[in-house]
Amino acid sequence: MTIPFKTLKDGTRLPALGLGTWLMGGDNTYITSPQDDIDIGVIRTSIDLGFTHIDTAELYGAGHAEELVGAAIQSYDREKLFIASKASHGRHTRDLLPQALDASLKRIGTDYLDLYYLHLPTLDTPFEETAEALNKAYTAGKIKHIGACNFSIQNFEKLQSFLEPKIIANQVHYNLSFREPEKCGLLDHAQKNDYFVVAWRPLRLKRRNNDTPAVSYNIWERSISPVIDAMADKYNLTNTQIALLWTTYHSHVATLIKSSNPAHIQEAIDSFNTRLSHEDYRTLSDNFAPQFDKSDTIPLI
Repeated sequence: MTIPFKTLKDGTRLPALGLGTWLMGGDNTYITSPQDDIDIGVIRTSIDLGFTHIDTAELYGAGHAEELVGAAIQSYDREKLFIASKASHGRHTRDLLPQALDASLKRIGTDYLDLYYLHLPTLDTPFEETAEALNKAYTAGKIKHIGACNFSIQNFEKLQSFLEPKIIANQVHYNLSFREPEKCGLLDHAQKNDYFVVAWRPLRLKRRNNDTPAVSYNIWERSISPVIDAMADKYNLTNTQIALLWTTYHSHVATLIKSSNPAHIQEAIDSFNTRLSHEDYRTLSDNFAPQFDKSDTIPLI
């Protein structure tokens, strides 16, 4: 199975499924360990299995995740890969953003990024100033596309008003539990304005046990959500596959996963052999519980 692409009206394409690298190389701290070789192997295995979209950030492992991506892709045709990274919050000035971009390019070992995100809005830096730096990087060919992370519609539109190229993606927390992009109208805004919503953490959901506080759980566990169990049985798929199909059901929504298990990576790819019917999509949308109107991690800003 080949991972399908989502396509904008101007022909811009993005794989429906990408590989995330959060926690590779450390949390927000640079950490080298024997895990590095494992993570490099995960990236290479994912590419061998069909992934082309690799998502990272200067924040991840304080740049070490980017180094691991760079080490992993050395033997592959760069032109066939879609590499995305992010400028950290607070580094969106006309002076700091170019430095951040050049450092990311050096760590990854590439002359350009296919997609460069702002990692959260930096509201104390005028969007006009940030856009000036992004426009220069775009004109210089260092970035092919511009993205935003966790941007509200209002701030998305403010940033776009100062940019020469269009923003092609907004990366947000979205899954069966966390519905903020639906509730605030972001999914409709993306379709109307023709950009991608890239969902992070599609498989980490929440449930309630009677009157206890909500607790996190992983969607691949059976007997956690009866509606997902039933849908998995109906389609002869795993719970993980159902969750991924639900998340990417809309034409403009793609998602990211991360796993060190090749079988799980293949399982995610194989999700796209099937498409949910609209009726079953609605059944999952309406009956999964609990649902939250805002992210418990990074709400839209």
